[in-house]
Amino acid sequence: MSGDTDPIRRRLGSEVRRYRLLAGMTQESLGKRIRISKPMVSAVERGTRLPKPDIVDELDVALSTGGALKRLWRELSDTRDVPEWFRNALLIERRSREIREYEPLVVPGLLQTYDYARTLIGSWNVASPPEEMGQAAQARVDRLPALRGNRPLLRFVVSETVLRHTVGSPAIMKEQLEHIGSLIEERVMSFQVLHRTPDGPGTCLPLRICSLSPARTIGYVEHALGGEVVEDPEHVGQLMTAFGELQAAALSPRESAHLLEQIKGEIQ
Repeated sequence: MSGDTDPIRRRLGSEVRRYRLLAGMTQESLGKRIRISKPMVSAVERGTRLPKPDIVDELDVALSTGGALKRLWRELSDTRDVPEWFRNALLIERRSREIREYEPLVVPGLLQTYDYARTLIGSWNVASPPEEMGQAAQARVDRLPALRGNRPLLRFVVSETVLRHTVGSPAIMKEQLEHIGSLIEERVMSFQVLHRTPDGPGTCLPLRICSLSPARTIGYVEHALGGEVVEDPEHVGQLMTAFGELQAAALSPRESAHLLEQIKGEIQ
């Protein structure tokens, strides 16, 4: 096993250390409790080793975490095929009660089909092996089903350009629009289309607002090299204001669904 660390192992390791210190245990005493060596406990805490599921279960029992480590292990393991810069945003997404997102360039990741996602990932990562691009596309497609159990409120505003720009092929684009239409029919989300105008609010970059609780809302903005989590209340407030303006300028959900069907019918 490599001695290098990655964010997934470091995050879990820091939580193991935090719970161990709260329990007043040393690495040696914890190791004896769960029958692994002190060097192994140290490696887990430093993030150079990712423990197996049964070891995580034993850590939860020994440290009286109520299963917190296993839940974190499961969440972090599920993000291994997700770009590092998006992992924090993905974990926030999974804890959200409400997600509001504006996308002016492509279909929002939560709504993408496999072929649409695979085409986009391939165009941005031409040097990556095909199997890695396929895994990344599947990880993106799996995001929405992972949220369905929590039933968060989902509100999307997208530029009309997103729906009219063919990604991959007409067949891929038609399947993508049919997928969005089915999600609208199933009332999984609120979906609004924004006509682009020279002086309208749609000229801003992609943004996302995640409400984790009535008292905590976190923003996320994308840029050319990835994205950035925004937690400052003033900045989050600015994002909420911007999203409100986007919603107000967009077509109603019913009008948007009608336009979606019209654009889908125009695809040859």
